Amino acid sequence: MNDFFFISSPLHLFMAANLAIQNPAHKKTALIISKNRQSGSRLLAVIAHGPDIFTNTVDLSACPLRRGNRRHKSRFQLLNELLSETCDARIFTGNDRRMEFQYAMHVATRGNPQTEGIYLDEGAVTYIGHKSMHRIQHRYIDPFFKQLFYGACYKPAVTTGASAWVNTVYAAFPAAVHPLLQRKNIRAIDPAPFRTKAFKELAMAMLKDYPEIETRLCGIKLVLTLPHEACYIKEPRRYREFAEQLGAYLQPAQIAVKPHPRITNSAVLHNLFPGTTILEHRVGMEAMLPLLDDDCIIAGDISSTLLTTRWLRPDLQVVALTGNQDVPAVLSRLYRTLHIPMISAAQIGTYLKSSGEHKKRNVITP
Repeated sequence: MNDFFFISSPLHLFMAANLAIQNPAHKKTALIISKNRQSGSRLLAVIAHGPDIFTNTVDLSACPLRRGNRRHKSRFQLLNELLSETCDARIFTGNDRRMEFQYAMHVATRGNPQTEGIYLDEGAVTYIGHKSMHRIQHRYIDPFFKQLFYGACYKPAVTTGASAWVNTVYAAFPAAVHPLLQRKNIRAIDPAPFRTKAFKELAMAMLKDYPEIETRLCGIKLVLTLPHEACYIKEPRRYREFAEQLGAYLQPAQIAVKPHPRITNSAVLHNLFPGTTILEHRVGMEAMLPLLDDDCIIAGDISSTLLTTRWLRPDLQVVALTGNQDVPAVLSRLYRTLHIPMISAAQIGTYLKSSGEHKKRNVITP
């Protein structure tokens, strides 16, 4: 069997690695498809310095995107070379709306109509649907013109994972997926590979430019993940309250703060959270999760980071800090389904004090 994994982010890389580890006898090709050469090069470096999880790596990011009729030509040519002679392919993606995946399925199914297109859990969108799925432009206008432009290879996807090219969905929480995905063959993601030596080595390869992170994570009992800095610049009082509540239960040295990737001024964090460990903002949280102790708690504003934590490390406690804002009903239902408590800053101390009891009943098995 030949498995092809479209990989556009560290999260996609981890998802692909999970399935690849489970199928050691398969030939596994990583198709790097980042939006720019720089991020593509980082993913290539991680795979090169990590364990031998993939049999082959192809950098589609090196094929430039052009305007007009030649926009995807070079990438399509390469995919045609890879797949036209392959009769036993399975093609995995975290975004079936990408035309590279759709063209790959078009080529592969010409040789074998039974080729399996597989959607890998992409986070919140898997459960609540695409943010624009109810807009006329998204549902009707854009698909109409793409159908004219790409022809038979294009299959519309109202939400990610819902296109006709996808036969199977791998989800962390199958019972909670969006209704449009429930029509597919749904399989649960096995979290066991995330705890293997190979997976930890992959995470370490992602951190090779930041060797101090592993040491800094030792002894950390709580990681606070932050939204964009505009939030705590606008509401510093709310985040000081978080710090005070955390400090009443934990020593500053036991707390790590994970900034948003696009932070521009980390000095404000040292003022808001004095004495805590400020983690590298350029490293994704998913790369740090395998290094955290089993008794660590992940807390933060409602975001995909909490969902990623829940399925990459289902053994860890995860808590959403909601503040005073109203939580959309669809997100509230999802967090309740996944047993992620939603609490305010004033409640975080009480939650931490009873964390031992919470841990016993808060771990869920996908």
